[in-house]
Order: sequence, then structure tokens, then C-alpha cells
Amino acid sequence: MNGITFQVQSDKRSLSEAASEKLLALIHRKPDAVICLATGATPVMTYQLLVEKIIAQQVDISRITFVKLDEWVGLAPDNPATCEVFLQHHILQPLGIAPENYISFRSDNADEQECARIVEQIAQRGGLDLCVLGIGKNGHLGLNEPDEKLEPACHITHLDERTRLHEMLKQANVPVEKGITLGLRDILAAREVLLLVSGEGKQRAFAAFKEGKVTTQIPASFLWLHPKTTCLYCDM
Repeated sequence: MNGITFQVQSDKRSLSEAASEKLLALIHRKPDAVICLATGATPVMTYQLLVEKIIAQQVDISRITFVKLDEWVGLAPDNPATCEVFLQHHILQPLGIAPENYISFRSDNADEQECARIVEQIAQRGGLDLCVLGIGKNGHLGLNEPDEKLEPACHITHLDERTRLHEMLKQANVPVEKGITLGLRDILAAREVLLLVSGEGKQRAFAAFKEGKVTTQIPASFLWLHPKTTCLYCDM
């Protein structure tokens, strides 16, 4: 299976340990790395372990840039459902990341100009070195949702019915129908991809993904076109 290396893990803890070690190795190898981060339940323990290791080992991260993969549209930045609050709580604040080392969609100012701003900031830093991703229950990647046609560039998307039921959005207190996300072109341009798969309800999408066929109905399947993807997964 060219392009994707599958590594099964015994449980969520083992998956998170392996993922955090992979991130830490990149930081040691490239102290000015640009790392794109997904949010949600799947990567949360990975980020917690990474923070612990960086602090315990006194790793210099002053030149690392973190990038937010996507965001829900129409929520205030301090809404507890936002990807912003998630990353601030689990990565940025514990590590004391400076604002200039963080590239972030604004949830309350999502338009085409915002897409262009994010893409330009990533380009100015030399592109993504690593993109941490999960797979949605509907097979989405970031907020690139299943459809007959997919938008390759960074864009605003209408959320699939299943995505509107996302666990994070239960805290929003208002309906959320749109998201803003890096496109598949942006994701596939990353030098390396780390796909983490765990959690209930993803079995069907992951089984379809592992078939190795590329389809717009499983946007995550486009990772089969990427030359260096590692998929860490555990039984669900």
C-alpha cells in the first residue's frame, strides 16, 4: 500500500504515546517546523502527552509554528465549542505559544479573504511540515465533507448532517451549519501527514478508507495520493 503506513496500536493511550513521540521527533529534527493541528477527542491525549514531554525535557519550541486545521463558522472566538478554545486549552496556553507562532482561522470572520490570509501565512513560513488529522464518522478530512464534487482549496463549507452532531458542537448552544477548512490541496501539500483513528462510530468510514480507493464520498481517501502518510489506529 504505497504512501500510507498503517500502525495498529493496542489502545488510545498507546496511540497517543506513539503520536506524541512522532511530533516530538519532528520538533527535534526541525526546530522551525510548521505543524497543522486537528481538534476533537481523537488527538486530545496526544497533545496532552506532547505538552508534558516538551515541558519535562525543556524542549525549545520558540520557532515552531502551529496552524489550526479548521474552525466552526459563526461562533464567538471564546465559545467553548470552537477549535480555538480547544487548541488554546490543550496546546497554546500550556506551552506559552506566542501569537506570531500561531496561524488561526477566525470563527467570527470567515470569508474568502480569511481563506487567502491563512494560505498566505502558511506559504510565508515555507509550507506545512506535518499535518495531524483525524477521520470523521462520515469520512471527512478536516471539514472537507463528502459530496459529488470537492473544493480543492481552502474554503467555507456546508456541514454534513452527521458533522452538525459533532461532540464539540454540543457546547455551542446555537446551530452551526458552516465550517472553514484547509482544502485537500493544502493538506496534500504537507510534507508529512499523521492520521489518527480511534473512537466509536468510525468503523465504516475507516474500512472504506482502508480499501485504498479514492472517492469524494470519503474525502480522507485522498490521503492515498500523499507520498508520506502514517496512520496510527486502535480497535474501535
